[in-house]
Amino acid sequence: MAATFVRILVVLSLVTPLAVNVASAQEPTMSFTVVNVEYEGTKVWTPGTLVVKKGTLVKVKLINNVPSDPNQHGFAIPAYNIAEVVTRGEPKSIEFKADKEGIFPITCQLHPAHVGGQLVVLP
Repeated sequence: MAATFVRILVVLSLVTPLAVNVASAQEPTMSFTVVNVEYEGTKVWTPGTLVVKKGTLVKVKLINNVPSDPNQHGFAIPAYNIAEVVTRGEPKSIEFKADKEGIFPITCQLHPAHVGGQLVVLP
């Protein structure tokens, strides 16, 4: 019986580090829902600031809720080569790896006068 107990301990000691390494190998993920709204004639993506750590897989669901025309608005993060057109009533999803540290502007590439935001990638 003691030998069986020792064998179980040996197996557990070999398997436990593998399970821990598999769990830590998964990359961190952050998910956001960003909505385009209009307030007193100004169109903005909200939340306006997205904060993640470097190395994070970033998933963003984009929803255009602006009731006035035009019915399409852009969501662009030029530093990450992202430029999506989001049609009212047709949500879009994007994902990218935040592999550069810094503060990067988020803009509407279709209507540059709209209020933009920023992506903050921390070390």
